[in-house]
Amino acid sequence: MGITIKHAGKAVPKLVVKNEDLNKFVDTDNEWIVARTGITERRIATSESGLDLAVDAAKIALEGENYEEIGLVIVATVTPDKLVPSMGAMVKRELNLPNAIAFDVNTACSGFIYAIWIAEALMKNGMVNKVNGVHTNTINKALIIGVERLSRIVNWTDRGTCILFGDGAGAAVLENNPKEKGILASFVKNYDDTTDSLTCGMEFLKTPFTDEDLDNPEQQTLSMQGSQVFKFAVNAIGEVMEKSLELAGLTADDIAYYVPHQANLRIISSAAKKFKQPIEKFQISLNETGNVSAASVPMALYDIMNTAKIKKGDKIMLVGFGGGLSAGAVIFEV
Repeated sequence: MGITIKHAGKAVPKLVVKNEDLNKFVDTDNEWIVARTGITERRIATSESGLDLAVDAAKIALEGENYEEIGLVIVATVTPDKLVPSMGAMVKRELNLPNAIAFDVNTACSGFIYAIWIAEALMKNGMVNKVNGVHTNTINKALIIGVERLSRIVNWTDRGTCILFGDGAGAAVLENNPKEKGILASFVKNYDDTTDSLTCGMEFLKTPFTDEDLDNPEQQTLSMQGSQVFKFAVNAIGEVMEKSLELAGLTADDIAYYVPHQANLRIISSAAKKFKQPIEKFQISLNETGNVSAASVPMALYDIMNTAKIKKGDKIMLVGFGGGLSAGAVIFEV
């Protein structure tokens, strides 16, 4: 039974914000940002909602598909438009996917990897609900989306974080196809963030039952200890890549292309060096997108799947790492 990744989609906001634009309100410059991250620009949503971006990416991934055959929608995000309903539920409604089970996952920048891991398990199980002894949900096709509007939770006066992030969405269609090998291995792991190196608070309304002061404008902004997160990322990406290769019975040389989370060029370069792989085998999209958290991997996947590089039988590795702390990898054959 092969769970294949058939198609991908991508959507980005219209507004392009270059590094030079950031020095208008924070002490930075293009050379400083590029040297530390590899990022030259990012997209920032102004008129676009997260749902707009998610739906646009999904429509590209779903081109040629029968919408009634989509049995599952999982949206990975840390910046949903609403707490209720979920982004998955809103996507299902907007696209009119009558037979889909829909929900969200939040494992930050690893979210798309976790969503594929969940979808693969559900699709292999094949039977989700049982009513009066009859299985009512057999999932043959799934829509997996990563979408973020990180610009809404970034502290735009903090040059250590605001230079890194952008907005966008990526999507993929998975199919249960016994004629294909599809996903060869998947591995996820959580690491306790004991020092709160990557956090974002949540604003709540004050209740009439407490005098606690909840009016903190910085509470719902990203906070990151850059050096600690960098060290974690370098170690975690190596661990999940190595473990997924082991599970698939492959070596690093067997992988045609790697699609890592687009956080920092130095992290990607470190992984390439560790596994003795040419950097050309790693899809690099962050120079134009920045870090788009759960959307980074599917956006980069779309970029590489829509080139002439990939051919039938190629093995691709997707890798995510981020808040939680969390990390994971998926290897699939095209």
